[in-house]
Amino acid sequence: MRTAPAPRGKTPYVVLAAVLWAVTALSLGLLGVMALILSVWAASVGVSPVSYLLLAALVVVAAGGVLALLYQAPGMRRLSRSARMALLGALAFPVPSALALWALNA
Repeated sequence: MRTAPAPRGKTPYVVLAAVLWAVTALSLGLLGVMALILSVWAASVGVSPVSYLLLAALVVVAAGGVLALLYQAPGMRRLSRSARMALLGALAFPVPSALALWALNA
């Protein structure tokens, strides 16, 4: 049984998107763990950790909304899906990665 070869024009975009989104997801996971640690410390001192968790969740939801709006933008709709995901990954990559690096070095 023969399988069809992968399309050649989209493969670099798919690999780039996968790498960018994987690093972004790892950075967001690390920031989530840091927010949970901060919340546990705040709770141990007697401060309500709800504000920390709500702020972190609000930032993630707002960033996801902005990326969803950009995904549907007219200029982006002309691109292939893999190119759109690579471009959105490049836009989403720097902020959580920089914050994670800053949190690890602080």
